[in-house]
Amino acid sequence: MIPCCFLLLSLLELVCCLPDQSQSCITNEKIPFTGYKVEYQLNLQNFHGEYHLLYCNDNKLLYDRNLNETIPWTIPINFSTSAAEHSNTFILARRKSFALRSLPIFMPNTLIGSLYYGDDLDNIQFKPLNKSSVLKSIPLMASNIFRNWVELDYKLNLIYHVPILTTPSVDSKRFNFGFFESNKLENNWDKYISALEDYSYNYDSRVMMRQMVDKALEHVNFLINTSKLLRWKFDSADIKKNNVGAKLWWKVILLSKVLKEDMFASMVEKFDTVFKY
Repeated sequence: MIPCCFLLLSLLELVCCLPDQSQSCITNEKIPFTGYKVEYQLNLQNFHGEYHLLYCNDNKLLYDRNLNETIPWTIPINFSTSAAEHSNTFILARRKSFALRSLPIFMPNTLIGSLYYGDDLDNIQFKPLNKSSVLKSIPLMASNIFRNWVELDYKLNLIYHVPILTTPSVDSKRFNFGFFESNKLENNWDKYISALEDYSYNYDSRVMMRQMVDKALEHVNFLINTSKLLRWKFDSADIKKNNVGAKLWWKVILLSKVLKEDMFASMVEKFDTVFKY
């Protein structure tokens, strides 16, 4: 049975020493992070969850772009403070082995895909993307979802931040992502990633993926049901029946507060194994 004391201790964290939003940017306090991150934010007031694309500079959050309830893979994202600006248009795309996952749960430090940018994206309203489009790219790596944290916002709502993806950090003074371009030429790290995710599959993989998701959810439910306190904590949350994403992430957050990190990592590894095809 999952020990209840860990959950009780984690709940005490909600009433003291709550960090600000820049906490999402801190990967290593000794090494300032500059780059982009994707995270899931779950509001515990109404249990509404959304994905966000963040830009950090030296461990400080400078820009937060709401992506809504799903990550818009392959869809151009305008990452500017002004609708008239097109210099920060990005596309997020996954490797073929991850492109059918509806649940973005990955083993930490795994190469998931690329963040694309470039002139062809800046002019996308005039010229749609195709296979001949020239784009620059930055690796998208899986974050450690165990390191989620809670914020008390200005409306006094408790919001959990779950890290999903991150780019490698760059030197903020130079702000040069060109390293990844030269590195790409050397080891072809994005050779098998398509900005359009126009991959071919030889079987009805979507049906298989749905079965994999069901199997993974069964495992999470099993872990939740081993603790009466966890079961009560989840049942007391007013989450709509059709809000599958919020249900899953709230369960994952609860488990991260009662499981040791190695046990939690083992659970994520099982998820990753189930989703492989």
